[in-house]
Amino acid sequence: MKQLFIVGCGRSGTTMLQQALNRHPQIIIPPETGYFVDVLPHSRTGQAQHLRAINADLKLDLPMPERRIRTDRDAIAGYVALETAYANKLGRTNAEYFGDKSPRHLLVLPRIVRLFPTAKFLLIYRDGRDVALSLSKVPWGPKDLYVNFAIWLRFYRWQRWAQSQPDLDLCCIKYEAFVNDPEQALRRIASHLDLDYEDAMVSRTGNVEGIAKRELGWKGRATETITPQRIGQWQTELDESQLRRLERWGRQPLAGLGYELTTGGKHPLPPWFFPLLYARHMAWRARCAGQLIRKNLFGH
Repeated sequence: MKQLFIVGCGRSGTTMLQQALNRHPQIIIPPETGYFVDVLPHSRTGQAQHLRAINADLKLDLPMPERRIRTDRDAIAGYVALETAYANKLGRTNAEYFGDKSPRHLLVLPRIVRLFPTAKFLLIYRDGRDVALSLSKVPWGPKDLYVNFAIWLRFYRWQRWAQSQPDLDLCCIKYEAFVNDPEQALRRIASHLDLDYEDAMVSRTGNVEGIAKRELGWKGRATETITPQRIGQWQTELDESQLRRLERWGRQPLAGLGYELTTGGKHPLPPWFFPLLYARHMAWRARCAGQLIRKNLFGH
């Protein structure tokens, strides 16, 4: 099968896009694996812990590696074994694409491209103000609006890098355009994948097969009809001071992606803004590091 990767900042519509594509008979996309960010960089113990989590989420029985996955050859073999096992489980070994929807794979795109140079990539992006707001509402995200906006900016920088690579087989999708006219967007994506457009991608709902049960609490809406209801929630939920800071800080990325600045993006940031942001960001990273240590040592 050919490889397909859906990437983008979390809360930008990656699961919604995955759900739509999973309704195409030639595409298989399992629940999020994080293979290139949660498996490959870690110790053998950490790799085994996450592979067990993949087995649980995908209902597979992949064997644990006898040694740490280090080389490109072993990394490719492990990923191909995963896709083969999942396709066999579904009885869909004739599908043309095996897809992976892991937003953070955008942050390690150079390695994925090196391992799978002929893969196709779909990158979906969304207004950073809505992304920062949405991240603050999920159980795994930081609760600080500005830390979340910093995360969005990091993904934006990687998006710019991806768009600058002439040999990358990349299709970029704007979230707002997608939900306003899903048929047009999915026709363009199908063309990018050299597949026929299927009405089921828009007309049907459901397919929880592609979402891990433990994630349904924050991904469940992606199984519903595609609508533009969640565009621009920042307009009613953020106050004026929050908007001034976000738009001053992110005025170039926001404007560059075609998003209107309601405050002009020229109001100066308070002198305490970045020192406080740095402290809060480091506190969040320390919490993430602690979780990673517990995962690698104890499997928690």
